[in-house]
Amino acid sequence: MANTTLSRTREAIASIVAKAIVTPDQDAVICEVQVAAPPERIFQALTSEDQLMRWWNGEGGPCRVRKWEMDARLGGKWRCQIHDPSGKVMPDGSAEFDNHGEIVEFDPPRVLAYSWYAGFHAIPRHRSLVRWELIPKGNGTLVKMTHSALKDLPGGTGYAEGWPGVLDWLQKFAEGN
Repeated sequence: MANTTLSRTREAIASIVAKAIVTPDQDAVICEVQVAAPPERIFQALTSEDQLMRWWNGEGGPCRVRKWEMDARLGGKWRCQIHDPSGKVMPDGSAEFDNHGEIVEFDPPRVLAYSWYAGFHAIPRHRSLVRWELIPKGNGTLVKMTHSALKDLPGGTGYAEGWPGVLDWLQKFAEGN
């Protein structure tokens, strides 16, 4: 009986903490978390410049977002200016860099996908894709984020270390914590 209860407790904890996997072909990082908020709330947090500034700067990371720009529509552009006072993210020790792209899939409140060009990549012109799927589940939403086209990017699977933290920040923000 105790083992069954312990097993259920572990499963419940695992469902609320973001987890990341790297696909066998090393081309994508997939991260999921269950959020106690409706898809509409989460989609708004992913597309509103004001809300992105409030939650993306979560605690514990070396970088801080200085500015978010998001033209939330199919074909719209997005841009994020990042400051790294530690000088740990960029190989050359730069403290400032930009991430940017274009929205390639926009289906509120279910799917948001955009190209991802990151100033800190070994190859800054490398195009990868970030896709958010919001799936109603139980009393909330299963958030599934897939970052793909990483196979040809040196260190691309390192995103498996960063995305869980981003999803945790999103979860806390959407749940009002």
